[in-house]
Amino acid sequence: MALRRRHLGLALALPALAVPAVVSPAAAAQAPPTRPLPGGLDAYVPYQGQSVCDPRPRPGVLAFARLMISHYRMGSTALMGRTCGSDVSEHYDGRAWDWMLNVNDPAQEAVAQSVLAWLTGPDKNGVQGAMARRFGIMYIIHNRKMWRSYATERGWAPYYGSSPHTDHIHFSFNFDGAAGRTSWWTGVPTTTYLTSLPAADPSQPSQPRTPAPATSAGTPPAVLSFGMRSEAVRQLQARLGNLPTTGYYYDHTRARVAEYQSFVGLPRTGVADLRTQEVLATRGWRSTTAAYPTLRAGMTSNAVRALQAKLGSVPTTGFYGSLTQARVTAYQRFVGLPQTGVADPVTQARLWVRGWSGSSATAAVSTHPTLRPGTTSTAVRTLQARLGSLPTTGFYGPLTLARVTAYQRFVGLPQTGIADSRTQQALFTRGWTARAATASPAALVGTPVTPSTPTAITADLRTTSSGKDLAMTTYASASARTSAGVARVDVATSYTPYKSLTIAMGSRGAAVRALQRALGGVAVDGVFGTVTRDKVVLLQRSLAQPQTGVVTPELWDVLEARDFPFVADRSTVLRAGDTGPQVLAVQRLLGVRQTGIFDLATREAVKAAQARAGLASTGVVASRTWTLFDRLSA
Repeated sequence: MALRRRHLGLALALPALAVPAVVSPAAAAQAPPTRPLPGGLDAYVPYQGQSVCDPRPRPGVLAFARLMISHYRMGSTALMGRTCGSDVSEHYDGRAWDWMLNVNDPAQEAVAQSVLAWLTGPDKNGVQGAMARRFGIMYIIHNRKMWRSYATERGWAPYYGSSPHTDHIHFSFNFDGAAGRTSWWTGVPTTTYLTSLPAADPSQPSQPRTPAPATSAGTPPAVLSFGMRSEAVRQLQARLGNLPTTGYYYDHTRARVAEYQSFVGLPRTGVADLRTQEVLATRGWRSTTAAYPTLRAGMTSNAVRALQAKLGSVPTTGFYGSLTQARVTAYQRFVGLPQTGVADPVTQARLWVRGWSGSSATAAVSTHPTLRPGTTSTAVRTLQARLGSLPTTGFYGPLTLARVTAYQRFVGLPQTGIADSRTQQALFTRGWTARAATASPAALVGTPVTPSTPTAITADLRTTSSGKDLAMTTYASASARTSAGVARVDVATSYTPYKSLTIAMGSRGAAVRALQRALGGVAVDGVFGTVTRDKVVLLQRSLAQPQTGVVTPELWDVLEARDFPFVADRSTVLRAGDTGPQVLAVQRLLGVRQTGIFDLATREAVKAAQARAGLASTGVVASRTWTLFDRLSA
């Protein structure tokens, strides 16, 4: 009988409590809530991403938030619905809640860790994340980590979103959890799951509540900074836009203030000083940012296509690639803006108002993107064909690096091995007709190759005379049968055989199965039917691509970049003393302090990851370790 009455639990009118000013140690150590639960577990639910704009909070989300707030006396229900944007977020359909627990507050973080262990840990039957399934929680993000109920085998994986989620826990719910039809509330485990968005809580307004602007009468302005909590902070957040109006000045607000300061030309401090608040109150920001959303490398949309048409001298493909990035950088240089290569609102407003015409627009930028080892693209294939004596694979490997270096030596350019704009400009205008153009890459770097013996490429890492920097010399050597130090670098992924294919409704075979595995939530039967097409359309919508339901080579590239983010780095070797963005990427993945320098802590973290994966624990990142990092980032 008790179980039959469990559905009443959802209707309990629990108060939406504000965050108390002081958290007692007793509250921080409090055990999670309990209630009688059935022996069975709710049905497994795959990932269900946001696809509609209706940010009214859903009843199950509200019920879960109120349960946490009333039990732990921390937080509020204010951070659920959010004004819809161009990305994908369950805040946009009322299925997410941000619980403001800060990792830098010991009492709040103690509660956070207790709740997260309760939700994601195993039950008495050893099922990981059983309690999260009873609430219909789809995924959780906190302190640069993400946990997925639809992929519990990944555990707490690294999270690389723009917000580190150090000042809150993000909960996203599946449709069952949003509807409040799971076993925590009903006492009966679900055996099927919803496939569409449930109705919103009837008590909620049609749009998320936005605080009314408060008058400043009687309240002198004050400098607002990180860690503060006040009504003035709430007003600041409302004026800045694209922020939850919590009244807490934490990471999101500081980043938004810094962005606004850059936008209006003020010192980028992240502190809302009196000058920043005055400019914001008089000029505002929303009109410009709404008219010109930020565009950056990797995006595909009609807005990118319009930007390319306005810039000129680039193909209007709608994809923000290296050519568009170079063109944007050149325009920013031309008009005196920071040369970021990102088409931010300031850059776009300047371009659309002033334009860019005449000889300066044509001469300002070369149409040759910088190509470097590890790159795979059509531009690399064109470069290889122009250099000659190379296989035109499209992959910038050691042979291409050696060939580029030789050409740079031939024409008197710095011998970097990187095909920068100047190198390509010389190659495509002057060509390479001398005797050196017909020599093999191995001969150009002074190592003989026996024609009858297959060759492999390796790299000799040596310390320069300074003793600090590592120099890489690429050369060809005999077959691996005669040299144990030679290894081939495999840059193939599970998508490689299909990247040149276009598949659509009616297609069958291995390519369709690979696609279905990548999409998730669809039967892997090798038949491209309506369910597969709908999942492709949903993916295209999330990428702001034309929603055709057809899988093109460009979409294969997106899937590969998502699932194998380190594939382009497999021919690179990192070890102690190295620096650069690849080191930063490794440190982010392994949770090491991000210095950009391959220090002792990074080496030890690499060794530990290698040991756990059964690799040789060398502390050196080479091709097999890059492949491991691809798996860890999934």
